[in-house]
Amino acid sequence: MVLNHCTICSVYETADADQKRIPVKCAGEQILLLLKREQELSDTVNIRIDFFDSEIGCIKAHCAVVVRSNYDPSIPAPWVADCDILDVIEIVEARRSLRSNMEKETIFSSPEQAEFGGIIQNISEGGIYFITRTKLQYDGILEFSYCFVETEHRMKALIIREEVFRDGRFGYGCQFLEFPKGAERDIKRYLHMRQSGRVW
Repeated sequence: MVLNHCTICSVYETADADQKRIPVKCAGEQILLLLKREQELSDTVNIRIDFFDSEIGCIKAHCAVVVRSNYDPSIPAPWVADCDILDVIEIVEARRSLRSNMEKETIFSSPEQAEFGGIIQNISEGGIYFITRTKLQYDGILEFSYCFVETEHRMKALIIREEVFRDGRFGYGCQFLEFPKGAERDIKRYLHMRQSGRVW
């Protein structure tokens, strides 16, 4: 299986273990997991991995991985794991949700950065894309507050895509993790109102 639009995965080393969020680099049929340290994963012939591909969706699979040192200077990781998909358990197709372009200055926070500013460029039912001058952790979690219709919600999101611009800015695509009560309904209502020109 070719994953051309996958930048993050969840790894389950055992059935009862917590999942590990690990960055992914794909080129054709080659799949590399980018590791911070050698012991982050162990060589195994059968490990459960969920790949998040923005075009295909979520690919749940059994895989074989082999950990090795990284000698490619274009890959930002000291260790990598060569990954082969052995069999696909399930494919949860990507939702083609309504998306709206915008330009809204927002204050974000994360465990690594107390508070920092960014500009939300677009929003969908599943997440946001924003630009900032603050370098963030590739698979980090951030929070921000936003009033979509009438109620302000505190949103939490996972960074699943990163872009680096020449002028020192960074673009981050984020997937919502948890919806506070009423937030999902308000986001859908907000998107429809923007599409119909009732809010800007």
